[in-house]
Amino acid sequence: MDDSPADLGRAALRAGRRPRPFRRGEHLITAGTRSDEVLLLESGLVKVVLPAVGGREPITGLYGAGTLLGEIGVTSGGPRSAHVIVLIAGAAWHVASSHFLALADDAGVRRLLEETWRTRQRKADENQLRQTCTGAARVAMCLLTWAREFGIETGSGLELHGVSQQDLAHAVAMSVKSIEPFLHTLRGRGLLRTSRLCFLLPSPERLGRFIAYADGMN
Repeated sequence: MDDSPADLGRAALRAGRRPRPFRRGEHLITAGTRSDEVLLLESGLVKVVLPAVGGREPITGLYGAGTLLGEIGVTSGGPRSAHVIVLIAGAAWHVASSHFLALADDAGVRRLLEETWRTRQRKADENQLRQTCTGAARVAMCLLTWAREFGIETGSGLELHGVSQQDLAHAVAMSVKSIEPFLHTLRGRGLLRTSRLCFLLPSPERLGRFIAYADGMN
């Protein structure tokens, strides 16, 4: 099967480079610093976090393999606007800003940029939709969205690794303490099992029905 135009853009950015490994907890990008490169994720999982607001650091989304990061600051010439922090170890290609800008007219790179911006808009829309839901539905919707995109199918259900309860709380604009009753409800209904840095959804379909019902009761 032929590569998509966006994949050709990824190939152009990878050409002649080797990905560099990263570890959990590492800051790949730090808000406020100079935008001197873009990153293309080969593997792993990262979260994009806005600078602290009222003691919380809002998570705008999770991103995995194939994602382009840091291009906004490079193309605008401004400083970094958010942190990119590793949740699951992996590797990324680092492309200097000068080289990335030199490839700006490449058709594949343009398509990759378009795909990147569409994905960001979709995640922003999902975040806005979640905020209209009740507490339990909001938490469940976030878990279901992340698990469907980044989870692993197992014999026990859909497993999402690398994400903490604090990450979940920051993504739904709540505190860790305030989401615990909602997690307790989901566990009690058999819709969720939790362990350290792991959320297991035994039946994503049932969780989806719970979200629809809980949201309808709002």
